[in-house]
Amino acid sequence: MKRVLLACAVPLAVTLSSAAYSESDVVKAVQDRLTAGIAKLETACSDDIKKYCSNVTPGEGRVLHCMQAYEDKISPKCGYAEQEAALNLQMAVDRLKETVVACNDEIVKFCGKVQPGQGRVAQCLIANKASASAQCAGAIQQLQTVVTK
Repeated sequence: MKRVLLACAVPLAVTLSSAAYSESDVVKAVQDRLTAGIAKLETACSDDIKKYCSNVTPGEGRVLHCMQAYEDKISPKCGYAEQEAALNLQMAVDRLKETVVACNDEIVKFCGKVQPGQGRVAQCLIANKASASAQCAGAIQQLQTVVTK
């Protein structure tokens, strides 16, 4: 189940992060964090992947889904790394959702005419941060802390 969460949350995290931050800074931080998490998982689970999923074509979450099928057989090292990655990712996704909710009024008010995509709404929101509510500004600060640590 946690592997499904991980496979589904990765695209969500990247999508939501572009809604609340400049693409060049925060999206890159999210991508770097996800890449590091995946590398750690691949290292911790390499023996299990070879043993159970060597015939699976990598990409689009197929290896993660394969590993889910063998969840009861994976090594403790792999299981721990997977749980840690899932918890870290879930925390970041939760913070992203909170930021979008906290800043919804600002996004509508200041950025309603901005064409979504490629970080444009995020750049608009950041440009208007000084006029944002305390709740929105606080959510942005908390997200930056979670994403960049």
